[in-house]
Amino acid sequence: MSNTAPDGGPAAAGAVHNTGRNSLLYLAGALMQGLGIFIVQPFALHVLNSDTQWQELYLSVSVIQVGVVLASAGLPLAITKAWFEPGGQAKARAISGFLSIGGLLLGLAGAGIYGLVTSGTGTASFAIALVAMGLQASVLATQAILRAQGRPVMFVALSLCSSMAAYVGGLLAMLVFGAQAVVFMAGYGVFVLLSALLSLVVGRPAMPFSHKGALREAISVGAPVLPHTGALMLLTQGAPFLLAAVAANGVSGDYGKVQVFILGTVTLLGALNNAWVPALMSVRGHDRVLRMRSTMRTASLAGLAIVVVAGAGANLVVHLMAGGKESLIPVAQLMPLAAMGYVLYLNASTLLFADNATWWLSVVTPAVLLVSAVVAFWPASSANLVGVAGSSAASFLLLGLAYFAVARKRAAGGWAPGTYAACCAAAIAYTGILMLLPTNLTTGLLTVAAVAVLVLAGAALWRARLKRPRTAGAKPERAHVD
Repeated sequence: MSNTAPDGGPAAAGAVHNTGRNSLLYLAGALMQGLGIFIVQPFALHVLNSDTQWQELYLSVSVIQVGVVLASAGLPLAITKAWFEPGGQAKARAISGFLSIGGLLLGLAGAGIYGLVTSGTGTASFAIALVAMGLQASVLATQAILRAQGRPVMFVALSLCSSMAAYVGGLLAMLVFGAQAVVFMAGYGVFVLLSALLSLVVGRPAMPFSHKGALREAISVGAPVLPHTGALMLLTQGAPFLLAAVAANGVSGDYGKVQVFILGTVTLLGALNNAWVPALMSVRGHDRVLRMRSTMRTASLAGLAIVVVAGAGANLVVHLMAGGKESLIPVAQLMPLAAMGYVLYLNASTLLFADNATWWLSVVTPAVLLVSAVVAFWPASSANLVGVAGSSAASFLLLGLAYFAVARKRAAGGWAPGTYAACCAAAIAYTGILMLLPTNLTTGLLTVAAVAVLVLAGAALWRARLKRPRTAGAKPERAHVD
């Protein structure tokens, strides 16, 4: 008898079937979503032609990016988890309604408080950003349901509407109505509003009180995740603030020029996690162990692949986007190593959500943040950016191991430790070799070309391997029938 979650049915099957295809779709969506601001940025800078206006715009966008994570407080995972429980679809929609309504109220309250604090003289861009942040909550809520249903195409479509299209909408608004940050944010906000309305139609959230216990579960899940989310954001983006506090002027800015290598790593793995989450949450017992083993193998290889590709591009990207400051190349090469700890954290924390043990998150992540801050303080105070990047990668490995220690018994025997350890060793060795190479642009180009050839060759071999078992498996079946 299967140990699949009782209410899984077609939803569970849709979520876990074609996991590889879904992973690619989520990954493509994350790439397009993450590239939105970077694609629009040079055009926006040219149109604005003002450092003050650009700073206002960039800070407003940052408010949305940071605020959405905090406002969601882990509730999207709670929605996906509830979907696979007995009678869980009604509960999931009720939690979705709580997140949608709560996010909007939080955004409106934030904009109102900002207006009161600044006595109406504050920047309108920030107020619009706070409301847009609240609207994004309904998009996150619907995406959690789509993830459980195994509908990555609509998931990606919502991502693009609320991100890429919104950025383009802001740029078009400036071209039509005037080059001001507030005009950009108004255009951006219109598209976010349309995305929120679309998400309500697609996700069909219910009122929070429509399912008994849904509101209580939403609060019990979300409350302990708040400190975790804040700590995780500081683990990911806190290094520039530490450098700004203890290092010389300009050092923090240099680190920020290549921080895309750690932000991009986390974003890509988070996208792939949209396929791994329903695969793990839809099973229990021995099936969970088998599913975890398969997922961890995939996750370990995905982490290694990101390290290989991102590390190879570090030299070239620094020359193109960081003014060719070659001292930043080893910093950029080290940052993607965070992937190896992050994949372990993602899968271990998913089990905690699945088992309603999210209180661990409020303890483990802040504790890891405290240790990582102590470790990073010495290299930061001496402006050693390579040391800061190395300590950041080590902090994510510590994060992953800490969550593994907490959650390992929930899928005992399913962690594929051999594959994970081998991938970690390969990632560290590969990064070490890259750091020994010359830092000139020619070496960067050759490295990218060599890795591109290896990736294409690996993809061809993988495709051939997928076809072989199908052919081999057909022969015994025919022999048995005869």
